[in-house]
Amino acid sequence: MLFNRSKDRLFFKIMVDATTNIAEAVQLFRENVETLEEKEAYAERLKELEDKGDHYTHQLIRELNQTFVTPLDHEDILKLAYTLDDVIDGVEACAARFVYMQVDKTNSCLIKFGEILEKSARHLHDAFIALEKRDYELIRKISIEINLLENEGDRLMREGIMELFADPVDVVHLIKMKEIYEKLEDVTDAFEDVMDIMESVVMKYA
Repeated sequence: MLFNRSKDRLFFKIMVDATTNIAEAVQLFRENVETLEEKEAYAERLKELEDKGDHYTHQLIRELNQTFVTPLDHEDILKLAYTLDDVIDGVEACAARFVYMQVDKTNSCLIKFGEILEKSARHLHDAFIALEKRDYELIRKISIEINLLENEGDRLMREGIMELFADPVDVVHLIKMKEIYEKLEDVTDAFEDVMDIMESVVMKYA
């Protein structure tokens, strides 16, 4: 039985809080890429949320070190903790690049990436709620949805880079945007990584 003891519920709460933090970060990122007019302020706020994500990771690890019987295998909880951390680290890293690479103008590719990440974050949060309810069928459906979003992100990255090379007037701009597009696609991969671990957990406990 998952999360049936008070200590089990604590592990669950930390992971849900981490996904709530990710959802907030991604929402801010989407707002940021709508104009990039206040990218410094958004980057600062996202750094705060990234630090908060680190706190959740450390909290999970600390609880693992203090708990003999856990609701999931220690290894699975660690994997979930680290991959959740990868997601928010990636989002913060992209926002930071807008600042130190001096990217001042947004485009349709960035806006679409923001939408993909926001949808992925909502699905991820729902997946951890479903884990609490032992709704394994919903977790499998969410995994499919996040996989589709990852595929969309991969396609978007390729199209964005293709457009950059189609008329490379500003080589420096090309280099900047290519790196950002690739980093954003990495974030969609990180969402999928979390769900891959989640599915392996479901296979063990369903």
